[in-house]
Amino acid sequence: MNILYIEHYAGSDEYGMEFRPYYMAREWAKMGHDVIIVGATFSHLRKKNPVVEKDFTEEISEGVRFVWVKTNSYKGNRLGRVKNILTFMKKVKKNAKYLVDTYKPDVVINSSTYPMDVYPSYEIAKLSGAKLFYEIHDLWPMSLIEMSSIVTESNPLIKYVQRAEDFCYKNCDGVISILPSADVHIKERGFNDVYFCHVPNGVVIDDTPDAPLNETHASLLKGLKDEGKFIVLYAGGHALSNALDCFIHSAKYLNDNAVLVLVGKGNEKEKLMKDAETAGYKNIMFMDPVEKNQIPALLSYSDCLYIGAKKSPLYRYGVGMNKMFDYMLASKPIINGVDSPKTPMEQADCAIAVEAENAKAIADAVDVLMNKSAEELVEMGAKGKEYVLNNHQYTTLAQRFIDAMNECENKPKQ
Repeated sequence: MNILYIEHYAGSDEYGMEFRPYYMAREWAKMGHDVIIVGATFSHLRKKNPVVEKDFTEEISEGVRFVWVKTNSYKGNRLGRVKNILTFMKKVKKNAKYLVDTYKPDVVINSSTYPMDVYPSYEIAKLSGAKLFYEIHDLWPMSLIEMSSIVTESNPLIKYVQRAEDFCYKNCDGVISILPSADVHIKERGFNDVYFCHVPNGVVIDDTPDAPLNETHASLLKGLKDEGKFIVLYAGGHALSNALDCFIHSAKYLNDNAVLVLVGKGNEKEKLMKDAETAGYKNIMFMDPVEKNQIPALLSYSDCLYIGAKKSPLYRYGVGMNKMFDYMLASKPIINGVDSPKTPMEQADCAIAVEAENAKAIADAVDVLMNKSAEELVEMGAKGKEYVLNNHQYTTLAQRFIDAMNECENKPKQ
């Protein structure tokens, strides 16, 4: 099968996020499929961006062909990013025939955070007679509306994005979703006959040994362990959406032997540090981020891990946070402050669920875990790792994705 995977922000182990298209494509290549990922040369998500001289330059990595479309760089969510998106869409659509003639796709996967690049994807699928699948990462424009206090459904931009999302459901052969209950949203939009399959994010298990934690972090965390502290650790972005303000304010309710450790960076970090200092919390420690391959070593120092999010109607359709899988693989109990159904943590029974944005509930969950024996904590954490290994390796998920596309083989165009 020739698979054309259109993902504006696609990355790799070399370039960084987003990893999902790369890991899926790598597994498909091992199965014998010919996979081509079409991505933009600039993404704010990557640690490094590809540099090419001309549009549609090919690059091969572990059997996966990337085709790079030259786009402008930008900072933040202003006009530069809009230009980047429009440039990518325009160039892919303008060169639809070239992509069809060169790569002869049997399947086109439209996979981006935003839905508007379905238009060039549809053009390619129509020209080639290929099946067209829409892969949901986030629900746009709903996410834009929920994350803003001033943007409404009547906004011209929202209407534009909404038309694109509805076009996806009307014209695609099937929807593959990272979110487990996105089919509810699709039906709420009035599309009741769309083929739907939930294929979550996953993990890659290889033989490469994890890197040891850097000396600075290791020394600080070992010092806490030597003092007999119960370490509640958060690792990741310090963004408003992660509800870390509630996490730090749980400190005032904690047992003296518990300490909150936050590792990472982000727009909210400076404010969080100031808030903790102003409140006089002595049981909080902020640390710099670590390299991706040091994450397992970092998490091993913890007694439990925290994941959280702001309250939002968006989460009723599920979540696909990669952080969940890193946490579960660490075999540590988790405090889950995300109000969302059907999470892997819930399925694995490896977490204590608490109300989102409730500092006292977080502290109460810490107390519950502190009162468990070492054996009970190990058993609880082990459930998470076992669940991920059985259900979320990309070898399994890639086959699930292929099976879903094959089920649509004889489904007529709408």
